[in-house]
Amino acid sequence: MDCSRRYGRPALSGLAVLVVACSSTTGLRTSQDILAHQAQWINQGITSYSYTYEFTAYISYAYRPLRLAVRQDTVRSVVDLATGDSINPAGFPTINGLFAYAISAAQRGTLSHIEFDAVRGYPSLVTYAVVPDGLSSQQASALQPAP
Repeated sequence: MDCSRRYGRPALSGLAVLVVACSSTTGLRTSQDILAHQAQWINQGITSYSYTYEFTAYISYAYRPLRLAVRQDTVRSVVDLATGDSINPAGFPTINGLFAYAISAAQRGTLSHIEFDAVRGYPSLVTYAVVPDGLSSQQASALQPAP
């Protein structure tokens, strides 16, 4: 979520409150910074969960909210939330997959921006330097651990 769009440009004194309310934002883009957040995620032991995934690219299903169900760290199902259609889950990322994309992009120098969920530490927004016909952003939200 982009807090500046929702709340306007905050005064510096209110910035910390808005960042915590929306997500943890970082200007640090090294793989070590991302690995620290990944350790927070891994330490929670969550391997079965569902989350809403959105991405921008020049392929089908881009620009739409998709609900991914992950079981034992493998994407088992994907549902297009706009149509209710089931989509083949092959190629869709787990949270660990989002971390892997972000770390790889940081190492290549193509990571533009990253934000992390303030509670669980997973990447909630990752943007990449624009590559023709490539992935330019990924967004994860509404994560719910499976029972």
